[in-house]
Amino acid sequence: MLKRYVFYQGSLKVQGFLKGSILYAIVSRAHSFLFVPLLSSPDKTKYRFLCFKLEETGAVNEGILLLCMLNATSLHNELAKRLLHFYPRLINDIYMADEYFGENVLHIAIVNEDPAMVKFLLNKGVDVHERCFGNFMCPEDQKSSRADVLGTEIVQVSANTNYKGYVYWGEYPLSFAACLGQEECYRLILARVRPRHSAAKAEGGADPDTQDTNGNTTIHMMVIYDKMSMFDLVYECGARIDLVNRLGLTPLTLAAKLAKKDIFFHILKVQREIYWQIGNITCAAYPLPGLDSIDMKTGKIDRNSALNLIAFGENMDHLDMLDGVIVDLLVAKWNAFVKLNCALYEYRDPWDGVRWTLELLVVAGTVAYVLNALNEARFLGLSMFMENLATVPSRVIFLLSCLLKLTMVVLRLACLSAAEDVLAVLVMLGTAPYFLFFCRGYKSVGPFVTMIYKMIVGDLLRFVTIYTVFVMGFSQGELECSYFIIYRSYQHPDGAPNPMKTPIQSVMLMFLASLNSFGDLYNNLKYTRQKLVGQILFILYMVCVAILLINMLIAMMGNTYQRIAEMKNEWMRQWARIVLVVERGVSPTYRLEHLNLYSKPMADATPALILRKQQSDEEMEEMKEIAEMRIRHDRNVKRRKQKLLAEQNPGMPIPQDSTTSVRNP
Repeated sequence: MLKRYVFYQGSLKVQGFLKGSILYAIVSRAHSFLFVPLLSSPDKTKYRFLCFKLEETGAVNEGILLLCMLNATSLHNELAKRLLHFYPRLINDIYMADEYFGENVLHIAIVNEDPAMVKFLLNKGVDVHERCFGNFMCPEDQKSSRADVLGTEIVQVSANTNYKGYVYWGEYPLSFAACLGQEECYRLILARVRPRHSAAKAEGGADPDTQDTNGNTTIHMMVIYDKMSMFDLVYECGARIDLVNRLGLTPLTLAAKLAKKDIFFHILKVQREIYWQIGNITCAAYPLPGLDSIDMKTGKIDRNSALNLIAFGENMDHLDMLDGVIVDLLVAKWNAFVKLNCALYEYRDPWDGVRWTLELLVVAGTVAYVLNALNEARFLGLSMFMENLATVPSRVIFLLSCLLKLTMVVLRLACLSAAEDVLAVLVMLGTAPYFLFFCRGYKSVGPFVTMIYKMIVGDLLRFVTIYTVFVMGFSQGELECSYFIIYRSYQHPDGAPNPMKTPIQSVMLMFLASLNSFGDLYNNLKYTRQKLVGQILFILYMVCVAILLINMLIAMMGNTYQRIAEMKNEWMRQWARIVLVVERGVSPTYRLEHLNLYSKPMADATPALILRKQQSDEEMEEMKEIAEMRIRHDRNVKRRKQKLLAEQNPGMPIPQDSTTSVRNP
């Protein structure tokens, strides 16, 4: 149970301590003077002041002031102001129940969209950094993982989440105001000055860069809720856009993960640097950290990069994000990694007809490919290497074919030509599908290759599972309810052999019957003792398998075809995956070397993608607005630093707050 110190009406009460402990004795005897050193502890998370008795609160431990704010009528607002006038410590009250824990009057005033009450509460010294992280304010998929932590009020939740919740608004009042689009409330909370006379030891304005339980700042919350206008306001007022949350995602990569296309490209425009402009032609640099799949320092694969999240995202909206800068980056990476890499391994020999030369080349290429795969597994790590193979099933088959090729060399030396021929057939069957992997990146044939993959992995796999049950049941069933048992009594007058002499033959005959080749199966039933039973089984088999299952397979494949045909950018996603898969197959040093082929350093040495584009009139106007917004952002960040410095040194004058000079975007 969490240890919470509660102050009310001049006495102290503690909740959650065992009877007989020192703290229990201190509190029960009302020795408040002994309790003062505990309250003066530098760790402010160990206690809190509250102005009510826990046993006399509402169903969710709400106090009278919270009830007034919930009703939100003019009469209740006046009553709340009178209560704060006579009992100023009520300003510290929060919900103590786990469902709404941490919600204070400022949160409720923001939800009520009442800027006047927000300003009144700020003047009374309400805590602008109060966090409401109750169960109701948590993402839905994290509620089952909530757990208390001894020594602190903050709960522990699983890091993996999709951030979808009914009122997951970032816990802090500032994030509440931003998520609800309350611009005036946001500015008031951000600009709050330190009150001179208040019951709470309130500090200055709220910090937009504070992180909630999931590590999300106010900017992250704007990305989650796709609020572009409020994003501009939050950024303009000095919020940072480079902080990462618990999943290691910046606002840019979070937008890529959640497939928020509009705000994703808007953040790219905010981050870019305009080098020059001639008419409608602009030259801009897009910083690659967080955007490119290569880590700029180590050369390793950045799995949380925007490009990686978009290319391997399964959401339909990720297809729409394969546009603009992302396509330009993929083209640059194709030219740097894939195009040149394929040209190096291209071989043109005038003696293509010489058998032994080609065999040596095949063996040498096989050895090189296997060694390259082992080297890839070494610097990628086994888990990422297996994940990389899982995205390309045809490459797994090709890698197995390479191992079989090396086995053929051993069989050749052992003069086992028959076994070598068998492996040669398997190798030919295994290497051909690998060409389909590279065909996925072409607009004309890419969708069809994707359809084949989806049908094999999805439709055909489900069909084969059910189909096997029917075939094995009708061919190898118990008693006399299977064709193998029925045909054991087969006696042809001319001495013809039994078509189902073995269990394997019965399975093959049932397979042929499902393909409408059932002449031998049905006509030979008259030479068995259970002719009637065989005919009944034949009707059931044809209805269940030949009519129902086969047509169901055709319908599923048709549905898959229609679904993929409607994805206009599916071929581009496959092309992006080809580029990233090939990029993963080289060493980090090689990646960093080829990174310089498509990037140029910015003023701060950050690698960037340089693009020259023709802008429309609307884009030119947007570019000017973003440039002005960035100037105001830098000015406000500087002012906030000066303000914090002045608060740390009381003798220094506090400068004018940033939000007072910020005009509406």
